[in-house]
Amino acid sequence: MPIFTKKFAPKVAPPRTTRLNIGCPPHQEDLDEFRNIRLNLLDKQLCFVDGVWMSAAAAGTAPVAGSSGMAALSASTTAIDDLLRMKRRIKTLEQENNLYQVKLDVLLDLLTENVIELSAVKGQ
Repeated sequence: MPIFTKKFAPKVAPPRTTRLNIGCPPHQEDLDEFRNIRLNLLDKQLCFVDGVWMSAAAAGTAPVAGSSGMAALSASTTAIDDLLRMKRRIKTLEQENNLYQVKLDVLLDLLTENVIELSAVKGQ
């Protein structure tokens, strides 16, 4: 009788993915309805697009039917929404431009430092 024998060896369990949801189709959520958030205020409909509340006409959906003077209101809100979007875009481009200017300054400093070291080495 050997002294060092393996007395306990657990069986390898099959993966559970084959046993889950037997006979039930997998549940799939429609996330598009959560991405399109709409808000109705009296005669104005707003949509949440790219982190900003915009009028529904500017966001690409039809305006609310049956409201008086909706065409003029829609045109003005569309212009305001476009203006807000352009201002946000300008702000992000300015920040990006500032970042690139800082990177360029750092690279120029490194270049001048290397040129000074090279000229010092050549002078010796």
